[in-house]
Amino acid sequence: MNLGLAAYQKELLKTGRAYGMLMMLWRRQGRKTTTFAWQALRWMLENPGCLVTFATCSLALGSEMTERETQLLMSIVGAIRDATAGAGRVESNGDGLPWFDLADLYQHNRLEVSFWHDRTRRSRTKIIAASYATARGYSGYVLLDEIGFIRDFKLFYEAIEPVFSSHPDYRLWMATTPPEDDAHYSYELSAYPPGLVFDPNAAGTWYQNESGLPVHRVSAEDAELAGVHLYDTRTREPIAPAAHRAKALDKTAWDRNYGLVFTQGGTSAVPLVALTRAQALGAQMGCVWAENDLPAGWTDLLEPSAPTAVGCDPATTENEKSNPTGLCITQEIGGLYVARLVVQYKTSDPLKARAILREAVEGCRRRGCPVRALVLDATSERYWCAETKAELEPLCEVVLVVGGEKTEHQGESMTWKTFLGNLAVGAIEDGRAALPDARGLRDDFRLVKRSKGGFDNAMDNAGHHGDTFDGFKNSLWGLLVPLGNGEAEAAAVWRSEDPATGRSDRMSMRPDHSDDLAPSRTSYYG
Repeated sequence: MNLGLAAYQKELLKTGRAYGMLMMLWRRQGRKTTTFAWQALRWMLENPGCLVTFATCSLALGSEMTERETQLLMSIVGAIRDATAGAGRVESNGDGLPWFDLADLYQHNRLEVSFWHDRTRRSRTKIIAASYATARGYSGYVLLDEIGFIRDFKLFYEAIEPVFSSHPDYRLWMATTPPEDDAHYSYELSAYPPGLVFDPNAAGTWYQNESGLPVHRVSAEDAELAGVHLYDTRTREPIAPAAHRAKALDKTAWDRNYGLVFTQGGTSAVPLVALTRAQALGAQMGCVWAENDLPAGWTDLLEPSAPTAVGCDPATTENEKSNPTGLCITQEIGGLYVARLVVQYKTSDPLKARAILREAVEGCRRRGCPVRALVLDATSERYWCAETKAELEPLCEVVLVVGGEKTEHQGESMTWKTFLGNLAVGAIEDGRAALPDARGLRDDFRLVKRSKGGFDNAMDNAGHHGDTFDGFKNSLWGLLVPLGNGEAEAAAVWRSEDPATGRSDRMSMRPDHSDDLAPSRTSYYG
């Protein structure tokens, strides 16, 4: 049978026969489903009457499935059927069913593909959801897909291990990319030893880590050599992995999904190594961190005529554990985003807060670098931000963004918080950001966490909440936002009579708003 397999697929199928259990650490969309389907068929062909259990975490579990998700189920069935190339009769109990009935079979663990050896003997592949509750009760050959996304995977593994341990011929094959959280059990099973360097290889690379599990690694570079390409998001032409990464908005996700990079420390959005590099560059370029107010002589930090923007995440509170305001003045110099001044301060006077912004804008103008845009995070302070916009727009363009509202980037819908967060992290990871070399900035930036494909800001004991990171990302948008063509999102102006529309540690930025009317909700962003 000529299946058109890539070199790394052939290598796995050839060498993997010797192992009772193995791990496939393959890049996203690296033909895992096709490979699993072929392996399931081979086991069925070689072992009349056997059961192959194919568990996937790629599909909805415990919720209503969509028609699109059931198409993936049928692609698994179709891949097994295509692999036979007429070698025998293959049928599925899902053949001809509408998608909602097919989904019902899957969710009740009744979806099967059968290979008939003759009129009375058949081998089966059962496709089930990767759930601890459904893992028991089967024996035979096991294929586990996307294990890095299986919740409580350690418990699931303990339940599935006896399935293939009951007979010396049975096998367990697993597949994953590096999990986002290094506490996930798949991290321990698949992470390669520290310092191990991989040369690109069309056949992939085998290694064994401390868990003793044989791991077959296929990165985007390996797959490219094997003729399995990535494609440009705009032209749809084949694109080299390095160029594909350069265009990716979320570099951390690319490194995990295509570069197969294991990141220790889990979910901090800004990698420590990249942040250290950005701060070292900032020290060379004279970037300054300040607290409480704009420092004396701050305008001398600016390079006249360089494109300049101001970003701010505002708050008007002075309580010990309340959030501060994060203010950032950034210039674009030689392809670098240089955060000339980052200020963290607290004030309960909304007029003073606006006066600081006015001084920041006017100071830049005096230095000969008019502000291209002032970008304000209006997520929690919409009314004050709208008033500030009206007052300062004669000096510069003022753009209001709301973290939870949606925008589009390269055809993908996401929140403004996710879009701007990725913009800032990408600049830092790519070595295009210069930041003040201050411990306060480092600690505040590290409070920003990856969460469910987006960002979430943790809070420390002093009330710091990644506010200077938000100021920095807003200043980047001020340098990049299209002006004058209606593409920038604006925040609606509204007054709320509902006390649950803000934070207990943030008062609405209005001179007539007293502390005893402060809102009470504890989450504010996104």
